[in-house]
Amino acid sequence: MEIRGGADGTQEVITETQIKQRLLDLEEQNRKLQQELLEERKNTNFTQ
Repeated sequence: MEIRGGADGTQEVITETQIKQRLLDLEEQNRKLQQELLEERKNTNFTQ
């Protein structure tokens, strides 16, 4: 568990579960963006 101090002086407790969920959300977002990038490259015949 991590405790972060907020800018307004409050403290937010972040649980391991919240961190894991955030990670899953980011991985899903990353997967979607990678797929979009792949499609974009196909559409523009982009070569590295």
